[in-house]
Amino acid sequence: MISISEALTLVRNHIPPRKTETIEITNAVGRYLADDIAAREPSPRYTNSAMDGFAVRWADVQTATPENPVELSIIAESQVGIPFQGELQPGEAIRINTGAMLCAGADTVVPVEDVQISKAKVIITKVKKKGAHVRQIGEEFQTGDTLLQQGICLQPFHIALLASQGISTIPVYSLPKVAIIITGTELKPYASEEIEPWQIRDSNGIMLKTAVERWGGKVISLQHVGDDLSLTTETLQRVTGKADIIIFSGGVSVGEHDFVKSAATQSGFKTVFWKVNQKPGKPLFVARHEQSLLFGLPGNPVSAYMCFTLYIQPVLKYLSGGDLSPTTLSVECGEDISNKIDRANMLRVKIISRNHERPLISVLPKQGSHMLTSLTSADGFLILEPRQTLEKGSIVSMYPF
Repeated sequence: MISISEALTLVRNHIPPRKTETIEITNAVGRYLADDIAAREPSPRYTNSAMDGFAVRWADVQTATPENPVELSIIAESQVGIPFQGELQPGEAIRINTGAMLCAGADTVVPVEDVQISKAKVIITKVKKKGAHVRQIGEEFQTGDTLLQQGICLQPFHIALLASQGISTIPVYSLPKVAIIITGTELKPYASEEIEPWQIRDSNGIMLKTAVERWGGKVISLQHVGDDLSLTTETLQRVTGKADIIIFSGGVSVGEHDFVKSAATQSGFKTVFWKVNQKPGKPLFVARHEQSLLFGLPGNPVSAYMCFTLYIQPVLKYLSGGDLSPTTLSVECGEDISNKIDRANMLRVKIISRNHERPLISVLPKQGSHMLTSLTSADGFLILEPRQTLEKGSIVSMYPF
């Protein structure tokens, strides 16, 4: 068996290449930009006022003081969307709104609170400096400047910037296509009201589907097959080549009815590894065929989700444009924590206090791989190496759910 670190390295080395597509900016929030975006126009596009006030000529007002005020004739008004398109002459001023275009001849704005108005005259007693309260064309950025860099995760304010430039479509990394195949003759649809004592409602299907969607994948197929080699093989072959990631749940151990590995081999997949020295999730199976990467997860819900979080989640994040590093949180052990087995142990933990420099965590008492409550009660998990002990107060990395 290989170690967790060896398994993670092998997964990283077999990730299929990213794909890109062009989409409308209305659908781009949360997507990762696949190329730099350059400005089509300068910002501001025109010289405008940063204040409500009066546009003037510096030559007219530079000597203004309370003792020696300057009086100018108000000849017009420049509003946002309705600019004054004439030219300001000596001895004149125009009333101007914030964001309105500065007319020819004007080079300075005097805020309305710094003037007195008498009929059609404005009396100015002070001016800050030449060019005061004026936003120059291209002050924010020039045509051709890089606005957004490749790799960023787009937020609503990025969309606003694109829209302000008249950019309606952008290149992004494609969401990885994922096919999920749940195996097990004993499984029944989760909505089944009545099932036989030996049957189980399928909870893994909806768990994995929603997990994939949460982390940037697009589920193109969710199917259930019984414990039958030919059906398993046929189902796998239907999605091979269509899905970037194929996820099996169940059928990867050593039982007589565990057919995933055989189905993968018959479908042309090459085994990357099978079995990891970890608990839970020892029988994890990974294989690759051309551009499709297959993960065979154990059937126990906890094992399936833990393996998904550790191995598949970073791959989905990477393929959709993010980085490949796992999401971790630095925490402090609130107690001594020991791993008494010869396998790496992924222990579910709960944050018991946030009144420390780092969150304080405690190991949950129930760790069974069949117990979904060990997930619903947890905030994440730690990985302890074989026979490793962490003393109270140790600082470790938690993988948050």
